[in-house]
Amino acid sequence: MELKNALAVCLISLFSATLVVLIARSLDNQAAAQLEPQLTQIADELRAIRRQGGIARSDDVPKSASVGDGLIVYYFHSDARCPNCRAIEAGTKEVLDTHFAEQQRREEIEWKVLNFSKPSGAVLALKFEVKDPVVVLARVKDNEVQDGWQRLDKVMALADDKTALMEYVRSEIERMLATEKQPMSTTPRTPEPTTSSSDVDMEPSADPPAIPIP
Repeated sequence: MELKNALAVCLISLFSATLVVLIARSLDNQAAAQLEPQLTQIADELRAIRRQGGIARSDDVPKSASVGDGLIVYYFHSDARCPNCRAIEAGTKEVLDTHFAEQQRREEIEWKVLNFSKPSGAVLALKFEVKDPVVVLARVKDNEVQDGWQRLDKVMALADDKTALMEYVRSEIERMLATEKQPMSTTPRTPEPTTSSSDVDMEPSADPPAIPIP
């Protein structure tokens, strides 16, 4: 998979270089200078894609995040940053810093902001079916996004009510964390053997059997 991603990035880089040569030949120096910022942006986005693990097919589980096993809280936005969009981002970040600071310190939760209009955010946006600014909660195991992710579609409707927005985001994060936990008490207990009347008066063994440490 990594070889395919590396090959894809190389092909795109080669295409970009060829495009630059063609542009330089067909346009004068002034026009080429005007295109330089756009070409620089393309190069930056290609590097961002490579850092995220390459270009994945839409049916692949994309690489993501530096968290090995944990939860990633994504905020997806577009090129247009309206006041509501910024309120969602700020409110979600405040929830994480206020209620989940310890989990972030232990790298059990990570906060990521992605632009779904850019190639660096388009792969995950496609997987999460993101079309508008939204928060997405995604489990990560072995550095890969797992099934069972949650898109918080109500955040835009609550953008004008900071208290309600933060409570909604907090409760959904707590719900996601609760489903990840596997309590030790869930292990079935071995039924106790029935005792007969002849066993009641038996004295316990002086040396009980050792219990292995889990």
